[in-house]
Amino acid sequence: MMILDRLLNFLPWALATLMIAAMVHLVSVLLMPALAPKDAYARLASYAKTVGINEGVVALPPITPGAEILPFEDASFVEAACIYDLSRRPYHVTASAEGEDFFGLSFHASGGRIYHAITDRSAIKGKFDIILGNTRQMEAIENASDGAAPLQEVRITAPTSRGFVMLRVLAKRGSDQARIREQLKSVKCENFDLPKN
Repeated sequence: MMILDRLLNFLPWALATLMIAAMVHLVSVLLMPALAPKDAYARLASYAKTVGINEGVVALPPITPGAEILPFEDASFVEAACIYDLSRRPYHVTASAEGEDFFGLSFHASGGRIYHAITDRSAIKGKFDIILGNTRQMEAIENASDGAAPLQEVRITAPTSRGFVMLRVLAKRGSDQARIREQLKSVKCENFDLPKN
């Protein structure tokens, strides 16, 4: 009887300890992305500084195991990124999507969350012409153009003022990588001034 009494007295303490441990683990896992100093945007910005690019397309190096700049990179794709800051001016991305290679653009908020994606299948006349801005900037652009976008232009309202655009082109063969890297150099990513009213 004495052992059973001791066991019953110990049980609430053991359950409380397990509950606290579970809560600590759950909270730490949920807070990790917010507290991590090296999110996707920070990694890309750091890499862009090391290669000396302040604006435009930042070509990511070929993937080597353990040295990836971003998580979940695929060695079959040639990747580049455009880092944007909409705090002062909107952003313009233009690219040619002609050819047989899969070409995808994904738009990411500063935390890395994807908020828009587009592929070469939806390119208009073989071209991407994308305007990216915050709500105020997009309203100013629409007012200046009487609300009608040019036929090739896609307008995207970004949820955050900073973020990045990932450019991914599928290299069907390893020998295609050099040609695709040259193709990505023709992509234009730049801030532009709002139209004057």
